[in-house]
Order: sequence, then C-alpha cells, then structure tokens
Amino acid sequence: MNGIPGKLKHKKYRFLAPVVRNILLSAIVIFLVFSICACDTLSGLKRSVVNRFSAEDDMDKAVEVVNEFIDLLSEKDFEEAYDYLSSKDKLRGSEEDFYNEFKNVTDIVSIDVKWVEVKNNIAVVCIDLTDYYDGEEKVFEDIEVSLVREDEEWKIAFWE
Repeated sequence: MNGIPGKLKHKKYRFLAPVVRNILLSAIVIFLVFSICACDTLSGLKRSVVNRFSAEDDMDKAVEVVNEFIDLLSEKDFEEAYDYLSSKDKLRGSEEDFYNEFKNVTDIVSIDVKWVEVKNNIAVVCIDLTDYYDGEEKVFEDIEVSLVREDEEWKIAFWE
C-alpha cells in the first residue's frame, strides 16, 4: 500500500461525494420550493389586504353618495339630486318625473346607515330614515338604497 499516496483517501471521497451532492441538491430543491410557496403566500396576502382596503374604500364612497343624495332631497334640490342617478335610470325617467316623485316629500331629519354591501359594480346601503310630518318625527327602517358603478363613480339605481 505504499504505492500511490492518497489513493485510500480518494475512496473515502468517492463515497462522500454522492452524499454531499444529494444533500446539496435536496437543500436547493427545498429552498426553491419554500421560495415559490412564500411568493404565492405573500402575493395572496397582498391581494387580500388590497381587496379589503379597496372594498372598504368602495363602501365609504357608496355611503358618501347616499348621504349627498339624501341631503339634496332634504334641501329639495331635485335638479342636483337627479344628477346622482345612474344613466340607465335617467333613460327610464326624466328630471320632471323625478321631481314629481319627490315634490311632496316631507322634511328629512336624518339618516342612519345600518350596513353596506359591495359586490363588484353593485352596492346596497341600508338606512333608517327619520323625517318630520304631521307635527312629529317618523322613522322608516331598513330602506335599501341600490347603487351601480359607472365610470368609477357610484350612482343611485332609483327606478327598478
């Protein structure tokens, strides 16, 4: 065994080389799998957060439109309130038809938003409306105001 130095060591390395190679390949595969899963998880988390904030933003905008619409009705500014209607509703009824619907409306005291639901380009805002007539306040509960999104703006779906 005095022949070639290091020949014995070479046999050790021949046995260890496949083991080390397999460990390294396994580590690389595990790293790649976790990286891909982490990307999907992070993008899913990001998508969830963005959707939640945009949904809340849509809800806030829908409620704002309903509040402005009711305020205009309360002020009996029917011409301006008519502008809040969807284009489809404007085709169904003229500004005069809209005025005739509301000309005898009593004094609106307040509204209370109970809940809001947004699905894609449709929103529903449920309100309790308090108005004043015959010398007293009356509450109308669970009025559902429908809205549709047109050109990135919420519009009232009035005539259904």
